[in-house]
Order: sequence, then C-alpha cells, then structure tokens
Amino acid sequence: MRTFLAFIFLFSLKVFACGEKAKEFLPFSVEILEKTNPNQKLKVYEILSPIQKGDTFLSSVTANLDGEFELDLDIHEDFSYIGEYYRSYLSVASKHVDKIEIIMSYNTTKKDRSDIIFCANWKVFKLTELLSFESAEEAPPPPPRAPSER
Repeated sequence: MRTFLAFIFLFSLKVFACGEKAKEFLPFSVEILEKTNPNQKLKVYEILSPIQKGDTFLSSVTANLDGEFELDLDIHEDFSYIGEYYRSYLSVASKHVDKIEIIMSYNTTKKDRSDIIFCANWKVFKLTELLSFESAEEAPPPPPRAPSER
C-alpha cells in the first residue's frame, strides 16, 4: 500500500507540473535611439520575448518599478529578428533604468492566448539584464513586392 501511495504521489507531481524547463530561452532588449531628438528625456527600449517557452506561450509582459508603477505592455509579433519573438516597447527616464523589472508570463498553451493556465510560470529580469543579453540576428528584408496593376 505504501508503494502504491508513493507511486501515486510521484505521478501526481508530473501530471500537475506546469511544463518542462525550456532548453533555450533567449529574451533581450535594445535601446532605440531617436535620430531626430538626441536630447530626448525618456529612453525608449524594445523588449523582445520568445513567443514560446517549452510547452507554453507568452501571455503577457509587465514592467514594474517597485512602489512607482506596474504596467502591462502591449505585445506584437516581431519579424525583424531571426526566431519567433513578441515585441514590446517601454519609455522611461534614465534614472529608473537600473530599477525596472520586466516580467514575462508564460501562462497559456495556445499562441493566440485564448486559454490560461494557473502555473505562476513567469521569468523576471532587470531591464539592464535584458540589455546585456546578446541580440538575435536581424532577419533579412522581405522580398520586394510586384507593382500593383491599376
């Protein structure tokens, strides 16, 4: 009986686990420099999050400055880098860059985010940490379009 209970316990841990660890998980961020306004007061960052982590898909990206703000960032599919990424933007004053946390939540099993799983499956990074990660290679430009007939 003890053996059976031990088996059931170990089996339940696997059944209720929320996905396997991803083998390769490479988010990153780049600073967007405005050419027309080099003295801009806010710094603009593009945050690139892998669309999929193991069996789960990105459900949200949140920027947090403890005691100041917590913002859910808009995410869009990105085609400017090789790989599958969602892109988000954040503009902040330079004095806050070192303190901002970026939280990537992977709590859906569908790319269209039509369902949700309650696994607390997220990764937390400092914005400066994401800036230090190596960027993915830029994707080649799309082929030229044929002129449209009128």
